[in-house]
Amino acid sequence: MEINLNGYLIMMGCSWAVCCLLFFLGLRQDGKTPGRAAAVACFTAVLGAALGLLGAKLLLFLFRIDYYLKQGAGAFWSSMDPEDMSYYGGLGGVILAVVLAARLVREKPESLLDTFAPMGALMAALARFAEYFLGQVGTGYLGETRVIFPFAVSIQWDPEYTEYFLAVFFFEGVFSLIAAGLSFARHGEKHRFIRTLFYLCLPQILMESLRDDGIMWLFVHLEQLTCYLVVEGILVWYGIAAAKKGRKNWMPALLGLGVCALTVAEEFALDKTDIPHWITYACMAAGLALLAWAEHRGYHQLVKD
Repeated sequence: MEINLNGYLIMMGCSWAVCCLLFFLGLRQDGKTPGRAAAVACFTAVLGAALGLLGAKLLLFLFRIDYYLKQGAGAFWSSMDPEDMSYYGGLGGVILAVVLAARLVREKPESLLDTFAPMGALMAALARFAEYFLGQVGTGYLGETRVIFPFAVSIQWDPEYTEYFLAVFFFEGVFSLIAAGLSFARHGEKHRFIRTLFYLCLPQILMESLRDDGIMWLFVHLEQLTCYLVVEGILVWYGIAAAKKGRKNWMPALLGLGVCALTVAEEFALDKTDIPHWITYACMAAGLALLAWAEHRGYHQLVKD
């Protein structure tokens, strides 16, 4: 599989344009005037492209700072190679862009983030699907086990030998589409952005474990850890926000810590033991399902009358 950088950039550019247009329509649906909605969408489009790129570069640089300092940081910062960027850093940059756009037009960032949430999740999904153009980026090794597209991609090294790679990016895109669908269905709901971000990051904890190109520290996937920290941070925030209302809502966060310990043990099992991988991944998926239930309970404990 050869990298088609032009195809990737075209898909990313078109996807971002569509998402910003949908953001404009969402702002109009929320009662914003055409001029104000257009200003917010345009600021977001420009700042999102710039800060998304900067965030993608910055997070990867921080993850691999020793390596890049030894190799020469100048070459890294001047590179436009998608392999020199972090998907989650780009996601953070886009979120910051919406916050800055809100400040520029004197709107509440929380309100605009809630409006942007489904469009952001849609962009996250399309960015994952765009990894189809990046060769082996976003895949997991299957060897000669034949699996059909779109669940896997193949590389034919010669007429008699073909290797298959699990298309992890495809599953990541599907899960992000589900998060986008849930977010669209929650129009007008409190904390729409927070909940969308939770369900964007939750399945990636498992997906990042499947990717061969993950950034590793010992047997820990750093981008998997990033997703977990976001998920746990949201559960902790539910507890803090509920406490301010005189309610106890710490059970979801405590469950999150328990699932974290299990995930670390599962990653150790994948790397250091002979336990069949399907058993370990099934346990990991069960833990994530438990966190989804915990989030549902924590949210409704927070907003109940």
